[in-house]
Amino acid sequence: MLRETWIHDPEKRSRLVSDLLLILEVRPATGSPRGWLPDPALHSLLRMEAQRLKRVLTDRADRPALTRALRTLKGKLYPYQVEGVERMLASGRLVLGDDMGLGKTIQAIACCHALWHGGKVRRGILVVPASLKPQWLREWQQFTDTPVRVVEGGAAERRKTLSGSWRGFFIVNYEQVIRDLPALQLLKPDMIVLDEAQRIKNWATKTAACIKALQPHYRMILTGTPMENCLDELVSVIEWVDNHALEPKWRLTPAHSTFADGSKQVVGARNLDTLRLRLSACMLRRRRQEVLRQLPPRTDTVVPVELSEEQRDSHDALNQPIAQLMSIARKRPLSPSQFLRLMSLLTTQRIISNGMAQAEFATVWPDISGIEDPEPALLRGLGTPKLLEFREIVNQVVVEQGRKIVVFSQWRRMLALAQWAVRDILRDSGVRSVFFTGQESQKQRTANIVAFHDDPDTRIFFATDAGGVGLNLQKAATCCINIELPWNPAVLEQRIGRINRLGQKWPIDVYNLVSQDCIEARIAAVVADKRALFTGLFDGASDEIRFERSGSFLSTMERLIEKPAIPDAPDLDGASAEASGAVEAELDEVVSAADESQDSSLRPGSAGPGTAESARMPEAPPPAGDIRTLFAGLKVRRTDEGGLTIEAPPETAATLAAVLEGLAQVLKGQ
Repeated sequence: MLRETWIHDPEKRSRLVSDLLLILEVRPATGSPRGWLPDPALHSLLRMEAQRLKRVLTDRADRPALTRALRTLKGKLYPYQVEGVERMLASGRLVLGDDMGLGKTIQAIACCHALWHGGKVRRGILVVPASLKPQWLREWQQFTDTPVRVVEGGAAERRKTLSGSWRGFFIVNYEQVIRDLPALQLLKPDMIVLDEAQRIKNWATKTAACIKALQPHYRMILTGTPMENCLDELVSVIEWVDNHALEPKWRLTPAHSTFADGSKQVVGARNLDTLRLRLSACMLRRRRQEVLRQLPPRTDTVVPVELSEEQRDSHDALNQPIAQLMSIARKRPLSPSQFLRLMSLLTTQRIISNGMAQAEFATVWPDISGIEDPEPALLRGLGTPKLLEFREIVNQVVVEQGRKIVVFSQWRRMLALAQWAVRDILRDSGVRSVFFTGQESQKQRTANIVAFHDDPDTRIFFATDAGGVGLNLQKAATCCINIELPWNPAVLEQRIGRINRLGQKWPIDVYNLVSQDCIEARIAAVVADKRALFTGLFDGASDEIRFERSGSFLSTMERLIEKPAIPDAPDLDGASAEASGAVEAELDEVVSAADESQDSSLRPGSAGPGTAESARMPEAPPPAGDIRTLFAGLKVRRTDEGGLTIEAPPETAATLAAVLEGLAQVLKGQ
């Protein structure tokens, strides 16, 4: 068949198509032989194929100049990444469907860099999910000097950014393509890159229609999941890159679907070798196992997560009282009660950044714990977007790649939510998870470690920082997921060190889930500065490292908070302290989530912490009370060895332990 003939040799294929077109044009004049009647659509299809091959051959002729331009890229590509870039530069259009963690973004940036510096692209558009725009900008600036602008703001500001004769690349999100389609069309972009292109898998959506209304010469699609449910999704994604790869579309489902006897119900797929061959000219996909020897020993990936509207409102509502306390701190040292209040507020913001399901665990968990199949719509309704991101990583790393992962969080409640969010994925794949949080019995913890090492079906190891030291999991796992970042980079490295240590034979991946535009993103920046100091001191040769700000406690706190405009802050030890009591009362229950040692429901029963039975937790204990009374019931006595012993009543121990733990982490990080 023509569709499979010389599919990877455009020169021979072009000659064949030209010959066939000539035959079609000559036959009507000389008369068709008996029984030979061409399909009426054949002439049109051959002409379109001839145009496509002409474009491919033109792009191939430009490749030497583009390869020279590629050498000026700031970063170094691995051989499989070079292959991906060369495929794109040779054909001008490509669906890059590499496994998660193989660097699809850097390959796209390298293509843009080569085409810009090679003089083939004047303007380009990078269409990405809104939460990924900052990450794209960071990686872009890290690897290329090609001009780039991030399109932000209201309609007038976006129009201003997109207007004029400026040349370079624009970073926009999918929603902006719908709103600003006329302005984007006026740009007449030479190249468009679609990241997470499964957003156009439904051809009937406005997003897909607007994207496909843009017709640049160079087109690149990045997606690890070009098809999730049906062949129609694959067609919708592929057709923007190669509209003829899966033609005729009406024949696709009958040719590649298996139907139940006597019905139209699709129960399977068939003729997949033919389908792969048809896709091979426009799609490139590499699995992690295929390129293991080329991968770096460790790959760190920040997974940016947008806050839900509910999270944003709850998080930002705490900015004002935090700013008032910081205003006092700039004038004089905070009193013990004020300092505890500040730490309580910051801890609450961290919990909210993880998700409203954790912040409101006592009321949410009884309603959801019995649900065995957490649908995406339900997860979105919980105001905890991290659960959706975590579910996607688990599906790709654990299910598709067959790897084992270690999942860390400071809070066991967040781990319980994470385990619940993927319970159906694990069940359907015949695999399971275990816990190591300091709440299990010693016998159960030992059994969980043994299962994770020895049982191929035990794929996920959920751990709090109780498992951050002393565990050797390098022979079991090759991936670490941090649901949130700890204050201290040393704690972060302790977590990763459970799998990245002597005896690890395979490259590892580290995924850090970071909520954007909140305290968590600012913690990530502080952690990065502290890590730079450590690297510069112990691993570098430079004599000096510069930070944007000093490392004092006050300056660190200022980097972690928003600074809303406020009047001169009153002294909260005075009359205003009474007004803050209502805020503190609301915070107490949330802050209690920072230390769950009092929560008997977190202690494993006979079923063990990796099972659904042990994950169903009853409501949390009642709040500890006003934070100003924390010290009232303390008893302090000196030991015979010269140390101090502090005893606290049960009703205040949990909150006090949480606040002191947060304080200790901050001070250790200075």
